[in-house]
Amino acid sequence: MSFASDLKAKTLTTSGTAVNGRTRVQGVYYTNAGTASGFTLKTGGASGTDILDLKTPAAVGATDLIVPDDGILATDGVYVAFADSNVVSVTVLFVGGAPA
Repeated sequence: MSFASDLKAKTLTTSGTAVNGRTRVQGVYYTNAGTASGFTLKTGGASGTDILDLKTPAAVGATDLIVPDDGILATDGVYVAFADSNVVSVTVLFVGGAPA
């Protein structure tokens, strides 16, 4: 199954809602500062269920993660929780739902 024509993106620089509604996360692109850190994608808001927990390396850079097959189902939107300011930005690539 291909979703290429429906792919949307939303970039955040602080914790917050990236996507409203039921969606599938197809990928994530993030930039980070020189200290190890991380971020979590949740469904159901800030206190919702973790659907992806990523740790960043202790090096300045950018990384992408492409989720295979049908992606990660988020039944109630996608909230991005930054661990701290060492995560500079997170871009969520998704199908379905609507950018917040």
